[in-house]
Amino acid sequence: MRMEHRIKFGKWEAGALMINIICTKIFLYFNRMTVEDAGTAGWLMTLFTCAVVLLAFSLLIWMYKKFEGNDILDIAEMAGGKVFRTITGFILGGVLLLLAAITLRQFSEDIKTISLPTSPLSYVMFFFMAGMVVAGFLGLESIVRNHAVITPIAAAGYVIILLGITPKIDINNIMPIFGTGLKDIAWKGLYRTSIFSELLVLSMIPPFLENYRELRIVGFSSLGFSSFILVTSSLAYILVFPYPSSLEPFLPVFNMTRLIGLGRFFQRIESLFVFIWVMSALAYLSAVFYFAVYTVSKAAGLKYLRPMIIPFAVIVFCIAFIPSNLISAINIQTDIINTWGWTATFAFIGLIMLWAGVMKRGRRGAKGK
Repeated sequence: MRMEHRIKFGKWEAGALMINIICTKIFLYFNRMTVEDAGTAGWLMTLFTCAVVLLAFSLLIWMYKKFEGNDILDIAEMAGGKVFRTITGFILGGVLLLLAAITLRQFSEDIKTISLPTSPLSYVMFFFMAGMVVAGFLGLESIVRNHAVITPIAAAGYVIILLGITPKIDINNIMPIFGTGLKDIAWKGLYRTSIFSELLVLSMIPPFLENYRELRIVGFSSLGFSSFILVTSSLAYILVFPYPSSLEPFLPVFNMTRLIGLGRFFQRIESLFVFIWVMSALAYLSAVFYFAVYTVSKAAGLKYLRPMIIPFAVIVFCIAFIPSNLISAINIQTDIINTWGWTATFAFIGLIMLWAGVMKRGRRGAKGK
């Protein structure tokens, strides 16, 4: 299978892809992390983070206008030649591989704890790995079509959760409104822009969209919906679980679903949502893994992607076992990826486009002379 430049998909598929890979984290650690950062103001910190990300993306998409139709690796080549393209691809591909590996470990640990307590961790991980590999061989078109189906189902499940926990809400739990203080809201909200690290994928999909306008629509619409989901999820969690007991639950959203009961005949509703979470997780892992392989393969100048899928799957599997336990994996996610991810997603990509723009103007000036 050649590198899939000729494939085109629409705004809906691209938007569903981006919304799922950004919002999947609410099924894991996200709500508890916001409470750890800003207390009862975790939702305000998330709102601030989303506003900063929208501003940063506005600047990046404005800078990108002069590079329409090119992905970030093409732009890196304009900036510094093939060597710089290779370096850029290896850096961004490495970040995506790390995201895939750590998320694989967390979801596998969570599913093992909830549904398969006596099964070996490697056994649980194998099924996610198999799905990632199969999706990789089926190709990008299959992955984005899959997201177009799964994302609405996951979104519907999310709405049901919000409606189901409404009787458990206590408005007093939101006090004090500024939580641990404005300093935490602002400072931690800035570096938590790293929770949008998956926007790296958006920098790789311009060749698969029709034009700049479609990319702009996909970017802003997916960021808007994702921001709404992240903020409301954090707010709902804070309203249901009083601080500081909200620091304790394992799998915050799962614990919210355990509170849902519909009379005497519908109990343990959370079991229904495990299936949705697994679908969302598998879609996330398939997409992030595929783009990691695609990015490194393109950076290396390879014509075919399929021979790289199995070796990269083995690498992801090995990286996933580096953390000694689930707590270590969560710490890597929150203390490293969600603290420094912005340097790759926003700073590094912004500098590449800025440099490429300067080089482009320089070449035009040289031709003018």
